[in-house]
Amino acid sequence: MSESYEDLAGASGRARFFRPQRHPATALFAGAPPRIWFDDREFSLENISASGAAAKTRLYDPDDEAVGDSLQGVLRLTQRGREIFRARARQARSGVERGSLVVGFALEHETFDLDKLVRLNAHALALAPVRHAPEYEPPIDYKSFCADVLSFVGDYLDRIDRHFSPIEDKLSADEKHAMIGELTAACGPEWRRLLERGNKLVIPAHRDKAVREGLKLFTERVVTRELVGGESWSRSYYKPMGYPGDFRIMNYMYDARPEGDDLKTQFLHMLGVFAGQPIVSRMTRLAELVVGHANTMKNKDQPVSIMSIGCGPARELETILARSGKNTRWRATLVDQEPQALNYALSAAMVLPDSDRLETLALNISFKDMLNPSGLGAYLSEQDIIYSSGLVDYLNPLLAMRFVRRMYDYLKPGGKLIIGNVNDLPTGTLWPMEYVLDWTLYFRNEEEMRAIAAETPDAIISIEEDALNAIYFLVVEKPRC
Repeated sequence: MSESYEDLAGASGRARFFRPQRHPATALFAGAPPRIWFDDREFSLENISASGAAAKTRLYDPDDEAVGDSLQGVLRLTQRGREIFRARARQARSGVERGSLVVGFALEHETFDLDKLVRLNAHALALAPVRHAPEYEPPIDYKSFCADVLSFVGDYLDRIDRHFSPIEDKLSADEKHAMIGELTAACGPEWRRLLERGNKLVIPAHRDKAVREGLKLFTERVVTRELVGGESWSRSYYKPMGYPGDFRIMNYMYDARPEGDDLKTQFLHMLGVFAGQPIVSRMTRLAELVVGHANTMKNKDQPVSIMSIGCGPARELETILARSGKNTRWRATLVDQEPQALNYALSAAMVLPDSDRLETLALNISFKDMLNPSGLGAYLSEQDIIYSSGLVDYLNPLLAMRFVRRMYDYLKPGGKLIIGNVNDLPTGTLWPMEYVLDWTLYFRNEEEMRAIAAETPDAIISIEEDALNAIYFLVVEKPRC
């Protein structure tokens, strides 16, 4: 039964003052937002609504005259040198956050037609000059390898076209999923050999920037464009949330279910899931390490306090509960800068088997806040176990070292810090992630893993691996008093 007009409620509090919806620029423009200019000053576009936009620049000068409100000027959006919007605007607000100048712009007499801007932005990207490799020609053996990858993929797509596509409209969703599952399992050993072959080819020159960029450009043009028809490859490559490895990508790997409108796109998706199996083996080994340390703790009456940094969907919690004793209780602090990831993680944790043994707290804070906490110490400190399965992959050596030291300080005596990081071995994920997907990480060796614990001289250091030999775990144990 519909409500009467007088029963319908509007917003309350500050929400009564309606503002057009803001859209994150990276999401709206599929990972390639335009640049924003205010007169002659260039900014990076952060978010945009029909009436205005927010932007920032890292080049903040304390004496900058542009810091201030109500400045008038011309606002422009450009993509690859092509102007896609121009209008009068005013600088409605400005401020400094962590060394960056953050500015809000309000259009004076026009509005942004967001659908039109998305089309113009895509058009400008498509017509941009061809990006050439930096004077590097891939060797014949690498080109031959990429041809073998295309032949492998093409062979299986041809099988689908010949044998499955004619009957596809007669198959149920379950039958399609079963077929794709069997096909992926059948091609799995050969696909794994190709992935390892790719790793072996790129590892020797990976730290040479010119060679790396040349190989990446060739790979993206030749291999990536054939794989992005699958959702796992597409989302990882185009990064609609503005960064790689978002929680939806993680869930694709954990769930290992076909995604896509037809059998061919589902097959391509599952090839990506197969390539991402180290994400699952990483989670499993992490849970084993966490439960293993909990089993050594003497005080069984108190919950084991664990903290996940960059938690994503926090799927390891299910495995931790399943592998721990029925009398072991857990207090988990989940930390992530993405609200959607935290929302998923909390919702999923509530319905886990044995969820009555798990207490969860979510903190929506940035990585910088973790390193420079203000009033957060009470939530972060005194942890039995702190772990981060994938965050340090993105941190340079000095920042990684600083992160490890800060997290180490938050441990109780006898506690453990567990840091997962992709390795640089042929059994790892270097070629599919860096070269196919432009998913840039620090692929570390064992010595480099130990080096990021250099500022914890009193700690007991060990290195563990996952079952696929694709991930290293730095385990840093704080001595008991």
